[in-house]
Amino acid sequence: MSGSTRHPEIRGVRNALIRMPGAASRLVDVPIANGKITALETPGTLQDHETLDAAGNCLHPGFVDSHLHFSLGGETLQQLDLSGVRSREDFEAAIARRCAELEPGAWLQALGWNEANWPDGAMPDTSWLRAAGDRPTVCYRMDFHACVVNEPVLAMLEGAACPPGGRINRDASGEPDGLMVESAAWHLVNPLVPDPTPEQRLAAARAAAEHCARLGLVAVGSMEYPAELAEGIVPQRETLGLRFLVTLLERTWPLDCTIAERFPADAWLKVIGFKAFLDGTLGSRTAAMLEPYADQPDAGSGMLIELAEEGVLEPWIQAVHQHGYSPSMHAIGDRALRLALDAADTLPADARERVRFEHAQTIHPDDLPRMRGRFASMQPLHKASDAVTARSRLGAERMNRFFPFRQLLDAGARLAFGSDWPIVSCDPFEGIRAAVTGRDLEGRVHRAEDTIPVEAAIAAYTTEARACLGCPGGSIAAGEPADLVLLDRDPVEVDWHTDKNPEVLATIVAGRIVHEQR
Repeated sequence: MSGSTRHPEIRGVRNALIRMPGAASRLVDVPIANGKITALETPGTLQDHETLDAAGNCLHPGFVDSHLHFSLGGETLQQLDLSGVRSREDFEAAIARRCAELEPGAWLQALGWNEANWPDGAMPDTSWLRAAGDRPTVCYRMDFHACVVNEPVLAMLEGAACPPGGRINRDASGEPDGLMVESAAWHLVNPLVPDPTPEQRLAAARAAAEHCARLGLVAVGSMEYPAELAEGIVPQRETLGLRFLVTLLERTWPLDCTIAERFPADAWLKVIGFKAFLDGTLGSRTAAMLEPYADQPDAGSGMLIELAEEGVLEPWIQAVHQHGYSPSMHAIGDRALRLALDAADTLPADARERVRFEHAQTIHPDDLPRMRGRFASMQPLHKASDAVTARSRLGAERMNRFFPFRQLLDAGARLAFGSDWPIVSCDPFEGIRAAVTGRDLEGRVHRAEDTIPVEAAIAAYTTEARACLGCPGGSIAAGEPADLVLLDRDPVEVDWHTDKNPEVLATIVAGRIVHEQR
């Protein structure tokens, strides 16, 4: 086949079953040229040469993740995963095993722990990391908004003041106990952790691209720091086999929007915007809420961070807009989302649809009408993971604000789905299942009245995700990008309550096969 040896181009897909809008599914041949679908033809039109035989399986628009952290996800594929840990003993044993595997002097980096996974819900501290000895160790909570570090790292931080919008947890004697929250994790600990080498970043990006392709993803809305983007993705943008719609993580004010000009746009990569963090997360009780947390009312109602805490959100959003980019705002608490909406309302009316409200996990009923015509860039698998603790955090009377997918659609909002990977899996089928069934990770249904039809969930991972990111396409028709996925079953016909996920048989991006099941 023609094209790069890494990802061969094809001239079409033959014998493919596709679902026609408003009609029954039918078998077709799908010719492809210059990365686009040219027609839908009668079966038998295409010859075997340089085409993919679908063998009657379902050809579907490729899936798009509207919000993930591609470079970080690739790096974590090689780090210690603590998401399966269910006790302090398991935590400590995992640290000991990983420490024995590492070269002398290398940092031990881990991710994925969640205090809700063990019986007493205790937060880890330095004593949990003793098995690492004198090796610098950092273990991030599953939401990356908190981390625990060991004594060698605390020694590097001796005397450091906690930045605004963060917390250094302390023991009964007033000494740091190793738990670092929000800005304390990001602005104190993260700068200490050695950066990957350029070679490591290139390898991590290749691993991440292969991971995404196996899951049927054809494009991603990735949140990237400029250095990660420049070293890991840009040099191999044409061979990774994935479209990148990038939002830059420039987290200080004043904002230098000209940094985006370092990355010229093409069919494979485009910088579309900048991101601001307004608050933390529900799990860490740092999401900025309108009322105090139900399970710790004396702890307050969360916190504003970074640009929101500094009070410069409005000039920030004006600057992003004036430079022609899409503003993206992390807002998990209902107070944070209200602030994001207030900032968006300072833009001209025709610019407000370009604003992306990231996460929007809790929404006050008064703010639902304000979402009409706007993109809620949400992660349904976060609902499945956060629902385990949401009722205790919010109280029963506020659960109607928690991931109100159906209410958002009824209010005229546009849902674009993603994962926030590596926070949770970027498997779109797991996200569809969570949105359609309302089940949490333990199988319990939460707010069944806010679940949505499978067609709406699929649209949120295809046409709506692409629209949110300014990336045309998302259907199978002449002239559309040949960004496709071959499945063993039509996802519309899957019983998401009982059936297993469809299998990804092949993934095609711009007419190139980037994954094929062997």
